[in-house]
Amino acid sequence: MKKIIAFLLAFLCAFGLIACSQKAGPDNGEAEVETVEGADAYKIGVIVYNLSDEEVSAFRSYLEDYIAEVFPGITFIYSESITDEEQELAFIKEACAEGVSGFLSFLSQDLKKEVELCAQNKVYYMLASGSVSDEDFAAVEDNPYFIGAVGPGKDLEYNAGYDMASYFTAEQYSDDYFILSGGAGIGNEMHLQRTIGILDRLQEDYGVTFDQPSETIALSQEPVHLLAGNLNVCVTPGYISRDEFYETARKEYEKDQYGAVLSVLPIAKMADELKSAHLGVVDCYSTTNLQLFNRGELCYVAGKYSSIIGPSFAAMYNAVTGYAEDFRDNGKAFRITQGFWYSADLDDYIEKYALANSVVKNAYNYDDLGKVCKVFNPDATLQDLKDLISAYGYEDALKRRGQ
Repeated sequence: MKKIIAFLLAFLCAFGLIACSQKAGPDNGEAEVETVEGADAYKIGVIVYNLSDEEVSAFRSYLEDYIAEVFPGITFIYSESITDEEQELAFIKEACAEGVSGFLSFLSQDLKKEVELCAQNKVYYMLASGSVSDEDFAAVEDNPYFIGAVGPGKDLEYNAGYDMASYFTAEQYSDDYFILSGGAGIGNEMHLQRTIGILDRLQEDYGVTFDQPSETIALSQEPVHLLAGNLNVCVTPGYISRDEFYETARKEYEKDQYGAVLSVLPIAKMADELKSAHLGVVDCYSTTNLQLFNRGELCYVAGKYSSIIGPSFAAMYNAVTGYAEDFRDNGKAFRITQGFWYSADLDDYIEKYALANSVVKNAYNYDDLGKVCKVFNPDATLQDLKDLISAYGYEDALKRRGQ
């Protein structure tokens, strides 16, 4: 039985996030974590869009500091920050040369090309946490090396934006809305659906209609200014982690100093520019968002959490250990819905943040994952995996941990 040092306990205690009286190891302050017996050695490639992104960092910590500990022999090979298709295909080729057995991807530039390249190298590919269009999924669902996609999907992505806008209109913080639409205009299906949801709900609640459809506005690669009745909106596209998009967004915001800012991607880089506004974001349960909540700036979060990707790893583990066919959905890749946690006040955020960031009690732990891995549980089925993925909610996680 291996042990993972619970270095985050002190951090969480300092924030008052968990009880500091939690029992540690018998004599050295370490928290004991079981391992999955019989795990074999495999290399798994991980494709990411921005290594400095807090969600990416949270996922990486879970994979490298937890999964690699409880599944002995598992090694993760990370890409650099990928910004275009050429970089992604180059990483796939390089990682294949290093002997990876599969890829967990957190972005997709051209899913068909990526899956076909993996198939040529006889390695598996999976969208581990994200949404893809119906057309793109259909193009690869019959490829035996494409495991599947886990994520919110079109409807839940749309609802994340729709519900966030609903909260803001109910609170009546402002009639002036600054919307950061991220990659909606350049093929990011998640950002597109979130932005459309925001725009639809704002129009509904204000009883107005813009002179362009919500999808057309969301797809724009240039800032769009909209005025209808009392509703004043600016939609600014681009990945604000990149300097060129950040500067455009900063300048657009400064023109009118909007009272409400709704973002479909992490907002941390612009936070200092937005101190006079009420903020809402679709992101993750990160430390930065905790700080923004604590400062009274962030009002609403729809977010993922580090261990939400655990079942996706289990699906990959089934594939690389020879059980890919047992987890096909009528011969095709599976597509399973997995949504967000939500917080609209500091206390609720703190409560969920504690479980989202704990290295002692993960929302998805080794025991949960071992039950859906065929190597360890010969009776495991696709339905078992679906059930585990679908139980992503906060209450589901508390139930699994016996709380």
